[in-house]
Amino acid sequence: MDLATWLERLEQLHPSAIDLGLARCGEVARRLELLDTDATTITVAGTNGKGSTVGVMEAILRASGMRVGAFTSPHLIRYNERIRVDGSEVSNELIVEAFEAIEHARLAISLTYFEFNTLAALWIFKKLEVAFQLLEVGLGGRLDAVNIIDADVAVVTAIGLDHQEWLGTDIETIAVEKCGIARYGRPCIIADPSAPGSVYRELQRIGACELLALRDYVFDETQFESLAAGSISWSLPAGIIPLNAAAGVRALEAAGVGINGDIVAAAMGSVVLNGRRESVRLGNIDIILDVAHNPDAASALRKFLDLQLTEQPTTAIFAVMSDKDCSDMIAAVESVIDEWYLPAGIGGVRGQSPEVVAGCISGRAHVKPTFESAFEAALGSLADGGRLLIFGSFFTVGEGMKALECMRLAQSDGQS
Repeated sequence: MDLATWLERLEQLHPSAIDLGLARCGEVARRLELLDTDATTITVAGTNGKGSTVGVMEAILRASGMRVGAFTSPHLIRYNERIRVDGSEVSNELIVEAFEAIEHARLAISLTYFEFNTLAALWIFKKLEVAFQLLEVGLGGRLDAVNIIDADVAVVTAIGLDHQEWLGTDIETIAVEKCGIARYGRPCIIADPSAPGSVYRELQRIGACELLALRDYVFDETQFESLAAGSISWSLPAGIIPLNAAAGVRALEAAGVGINGDIVAAAMGSVVLNGRRESVRLGNIDIILDVAHNPDAASALRKFLDLQLTEQPTTAIFAVMSDKDCSDMIAAVESVIDEWYLPAGIGGVRGQSPEVVAGCISGRAHVKPTFESAFEAALGSLADGGRLLIFGSFFTVGEGMKALECMRLAQSDGQS
């Protein structure tokens, strides 16, 4: 089977898309001899900022000459985005080889799509002999598939209300689930200095060595400072906030990586985070793509938009998953958006109905049958210039990236 066929099959293998627990995945990993690894493992959990924290660590390790594997999710356009080695997506052929090995080992054990993903990443990292493997938690932490590996260093980024159906209805309970990636006697970076109190209590119960932002290391927009590295000036790329960059740097220090200004400068110049406040100019329209997929991320996006002084109109294309609080997300940014286009069909059966979303918007909102029709209408509304914001789920931003790529290809064909 080719990769596309495999991925279609994986979506049908397990009776539920999410089935939290480590036993099934852990047993297959044991059969594949993936649990004992020579690679240093850094696992990242949290509600927001996981991908950017991994991206910063990946760039620094590459600048340091280390062989590094990164496992992130979800993807925007290609599945291969989830598994990278030395900054490059691995090939279809290598992923298929990993899937075949997992299929042979699992026998009667049923695995979810994400569990297959996790095992494939670990199998590839072992095969390619990476020195570091960076694992982003998919959901929660304690029972997430990546937690079959005992992390040498754990990172807990900012925590908010998300995935309450599986993790708990209050932030204190959710925080405990996130902290489940920490291990006794090993460092755990707490990226948010205002983290819930249950974080500290749970890490103390586990016996992890907590390293707290603004206590054990400090940072701002222009520099990072720790006892080991001293003071390092930095210039952060768009889409990277200091809290997440600093957590990544401190985690690498805790893993024994030497950090200096030259390495950080080289790394920050190479960080690429697609879909995180990504800006594109299309004629007289400024397009911003952002995977702000929960209320906290939407609030952060609003702060970013407020820094962009503009008197031109702002139009939004927005779609989100049904388990997200779209009302609070909309409330966070609604006052700076003049018109909304709400495409149907984004995210499949898990996607929120655009009619439900429209009911949360007090201004002008238009439901469209597809992303393409929403994109075309939004561009038409800004014919005289303005700002187009494409945000919400990874599916939404991925569709935006595909639409822009189609326009680029069409323009290129027209010029040839």
